[in-house]
Amino acid sequence: MSIVTKLRYAAFVAMAAMFAQSVSAACLDDAVVETLVAGYPTTPVTGIPADLGLDDAYCTQEKYVALLRQSLGAPVGYKVGFTGKVTQERFGIPNPAMGVLFEPMFIANGGSIARDFGHRAIIEPDLMVVVKDEGVMGAATELEVAAHLSSVHPFMELAAIQFAKGEKLTGPGIVALNMVATRMVMGPGAPVEATPAFVQAMADMETIFTDETGAVIQAAPGSALLGNPLRVVLWLVEEMKRRHETLQAGDRLSLGSVGKLFPLMESGKTYTYTLTGLPGGPIATSVQIN
Repeated sequence: MSIVTKLRYAAFVAMAAMFAQSVSAACLDDAVVETLVAGYPTTPVTGIPADLGLDDAYCTQEKYVALLRQSLGAPVGYKVGFTGKVTQERFGIPNPAMGVLFEPMFIANGGSIARDFGHRAIIEPDLMVVVKDEGVMGAATELEVAAHLSSVHPFMELAAIQFAKGEKLTGPGIVALNMVATRMVMGPGAPVEATPAFVQAMADMETIFTDETGAVIQAAPGSALLGNPLRVVLWLVEEMKRRHETLQAGDRLSLGSVGKLFPLMESGKTYTYTLTGLPGGPIATSVQIN
């Protein structure tokens, strides 16, 4: 291949790349985002491009969250998702992602919620920690993270997967809809101890998800979250630094699904989620589905 031919080929490749970028999906228009928020969380969503990139998904999420703030108030924490390779591969996203939590999303521990509170409702056994102070932003190890957390809680998300039937469900699409954060229930907390033994207990603890009959629906270890749930906090710290933002005392951090997501198919159910293996004994949260 001559030098001229090589130059022409290089120019062609560059033009093709520019064209591909020009036709790929971009940050959703303000009017589109307004429609999405107006239908939250009961209206099936259509029109989110299947090729939406992650940067444009976060751009869309920023607009989405700004509109949610008008009715839900200031954020009280953050949600991290896609913390396992299986979910990353399933939804076509290369790493964890985050969204924002609001106080009105939380229902009382042991409270109730209608099965049809949102479109394609699911229940997700999860885990929550509360930030003790902003020193967590300097943490580089699980032990250093533990020194700046106040408590760990059993926590269940009740999310509405608003994508309409036939719409492609992608990781960036979920990011655009604020990680589909909808409703959630948080149980009593166990104090976090900044000791190697406690750090290991976070990975070794067993999470048990049961129904009203006591039947175990799922049992999974804390290590399902990046090997140790505290590593999810480390990921979030780095993401916040990238955004030039800071975690604050009292921030609630949802660390991701410990296992599977379960569709809410029936009313008249009560689900309980228990953490065992932490100092102080088991702690649990529950919710009734009407």
